[in-house]
Amino acid sequence: MSAGTTHPVTAGLSREELVRAADRRGARQAAAVSVRVVSVIGGWYWVIFTVVAVSVVVGSVQFGSGLDQGVVDAQIGGSSRWFMMVLGTVVPAAYLRLHVAAGGTRRSLVTGTVRGAVVGGALIGLVTAVYTVGERALFGALDLTWSREYGLPVDGYAGIALTLLTEALVAATYYLVGAAISAGYYRLGMVRGTVYVLAALVPAALVDLASHTGVAALIAGLDNLPDGGTGVLLGLVGGAAAIALAAWLFSVPLRSVPLRPTP
Repeated sequence: MSAGTTHPVTAGLSREELVRAADRRGARQAAAVSVRVVSVIGGWYWVIFTVVAVSVVVGSVQFGSGLDQGVVDAQIGGSSRWFMMVLGTVVPAAYLRLHVAAGGTRRSLVTGTVRGAVVGGALIGLVTAVYTVGERALFGALDLTWSREYGLPVDGYAGIALTLLTEALVAATYYLVGAAISAGYYRLGMVRGTVYVLAALVPAALVDLASHTGVAALIAGLDNLPDGGTGVLLGLVGGAAAIALAAWLFSVPLRSVPLRPTP
C-alpha cells in the first residue's frame, strides 16, 4: 500500500470512531492474554490438584478410616482463589508496557483485564463443578459419605450449578484483587501501596462472605451467614458486586501509572 493511502477498514471513520476501534482491539488483546495465562496455569493446577486429591482419598481408605469431607471443601470451600490472585498480580502489570507500546490505553487494559478475569473465572468455575461431580462419585465408589460444609446451602444438581457460578465469581474477583494490589504498588510506592492493599482486599472478603467460602466466611462463621433463597440471592448479587468493586479498585491507580522508558 502506497504512502498516504487510507486502509479500507478505517476509511470514512471519524477520529472518535478510530479511537473507539483501537480501544476495542486493545481490550480484546488484553482479555486474550489473561484468558490464555489462566487457562494454561489453571489447567495444570487442576490436573495436579486432582491427582493429589484422588491420592489422598484413596490413601485414606487404604491406610486409615476414610474421609467424611471433600478435599476442595477442606480448602475452606475452594482452592483456586490463591493462584488466581497471584496471576492477577503478575499478568496485567507485566503486560502494561507492551500494551501501551502497541497503541493500547490504560482504559482498554482495564476493560480487557476485567473481561479476561470474568471469562477465566467462568472456566475455573466449570472445572470446579466438574471436579465436584467426580469427587462425589469417587466417594460413593469407595463407600464414603461425601459432605460439604462450605458453599451456598443447596444440594443436588442445583448445588453443582451454584458451585460453578460462585467459584466463577470468586476466581474473577481474586484475579482483579491481585491486579488492584499490583497497580497500587506500581502507582503509590511501597508505603502507600501497602495501605492500598487493605482497600484492595475488601472485594475478596465480600466475595468470600457472599459465596460462604474462604477465610472471611470462616472468620464470620457459616452459621451467621444467610441461608435459603436469601443466601443464594445475596451470594450471586454480592459476588457480582465484588467483581465490580475489584475492577474499580484496579482502574483507579492504573489511570496514572507512570511508564518509565526501558534503560
